[in-house]
Amino acid sequence: MTSNGIALHRRLPELVQNGLSHLNLSLDTLDEFRFELMTRRRGLAAVLRTLDVALELLPYIKLNVVVVKGLNDSEVLDFVKMTKDRPIFARFIEFMPFLDGTVKKMVPSAELLQLITDHYPDIIRAPDELNDTARTWKIPGHAGNFGFISSMSDHFCATCNRLRITADGQIKVCLFDAKEVSLRDQMRQGATDAQLLEIIGQAVQGKQEKHAAMQAIDVVANRPMIKIGG
Repeated sequence: MTSNGIALHRRLPELVQNGLSHLNLSLDTLDEFRFELMTRRRGLAAVLRTLDVALELLPYIKLNVVVVKGLNDSEVLDFVKMTKDRPIFARFIEFMPFLDGTVKKMVPSAELLQLITDHYPDIIRAPDELNDTARTWKIPGHAGNFGFISSMSDHFCATCNRLRITADGQIKVCLFDAKEVSLRDQMRQGATDAQLLEIIGQAVQGKQEKHAAMQAIDVVANRPMIKIGG
């Protein structure tokens, strides 16, 4: 499950008891002021409490950190430091240009890797999971590790097996492709499971070899993440 962690600490024990085994926690900053600026709400303390509870109940936690130039890129080493004594997998995600004019906010993963290497010259490349979107690195002696989801500067389209169903029932085969196919409408019209599988298959067949370059992504027709959900 992926969560912003605001209220999860109260429900997490029951969720784990009922089978939850993996958690991705979205946390872009460790600074209270920046947290309110980026999320438009208070609640950093609640998210950190969720992290503590999760680490008591699960073997490891993935932190999703979207790095934005000039905003939270100065905190990268702080997140890396969190992996020292706890089984945290910090995943630094390149800022994705879903809105016009946001391209300049992206920090390439190569720059972040160089920054971390300057402070931890003994870092080593760690094995990735099959079809994983993150490229993983580890600092010897650290309980956790860190990685990069380089959707923009070094895309992983060739091995991507992700599909997304949006909050309003559309299937997207790529976050950067404006095309959507409605499963909701087909289900309301009485489509069978076999028919839905055929529709999904057709959508996958239409998936491009790779998404457009950063400057060519359709930021007008394509919906931003906040409107996609799922």
